[in-house]
Amino acid sequence: MPRFRCRVILCSVVAVMPLAVLSVACSRPPEQAQLTQFFRAARARDNTTLAMMSAVEFDPREQGTVEGFDITSVSPETRRPLGLKALLDAETKARADEAAFAKRKLEYQNANLPMIEQVVKLERDPKARMTPAQQAVKAAWDTWRSESTTHTRAVSNARVAVSAGIGPAVVSLTQPGQPAFDTAAFEGDLVTKDVALTASVKSPQGETSSKNLTVTLARVVGTQGGVTREGRWIITKIDGL
Repeated sequence: MPRFRCRVILCSVVAVMPLAVLSVACSRPPEQAQLTQFFRAARARDNTTLAMMSAVEFDPREQGTVEGFDITSVSPETRRPLGLKALLDAETKARADEAAFAKRKLEYQNANLPMIEQVVKLERDPKARMTPAQQAVKAAWDTWRSESTTHTRAVSNARVAVSAGIGPAVVSLTQPGQPAFDTAAFEGDLVTKDVALTASVKSPQGETSSKNLTVTLARVVGTQGGVTREGRWIITKIDGL
């Protein structure tokens, strides 16, 4: 696994080594500057800068601070369709299904309201005994309540999926002088790569230790309204803290 480190001893032999060779030996990967700026902003709690560079939260009060790091490897880039339309369609369907279910539930509730009220009241009393008719309504009402929870969870999960899909695209493509990101008009891919680090991390309690971190960088590329859009690299995940 390649290691991107500029050794001091290497840079001390400038008198006997060609400048071009020295430059290559001491060069740093492009990810170095971006991550340095990110971790510096995190230490300063500069939330404005962090919001422009990352789609994930990084709170030094909970995760500690990265005092310094060396990049040990950068993975090849991978590309996959962003798939926003499918996510949006799934959310729309989940909301429509919930609305249709809520209508059927209300119809049943209105048709059986006196008995449902009796059942709900009896449920509060552990010693209460229900008639066969009340037990039948309770069984039906339990099913309605269970299915209501299922639909609510489905809508919530679909909303989270949309947020997770749109979030990186918004941060990556939001740039000065560029049109706002349009979920309905954009088509493209999410490009990602993993950067492995050996980092000196200070915990919220003030203890410093060496940790192996993996930072996932991503950018969005594609077209919006027929115009090519090239997003910048942002941070979408940090493992190892």
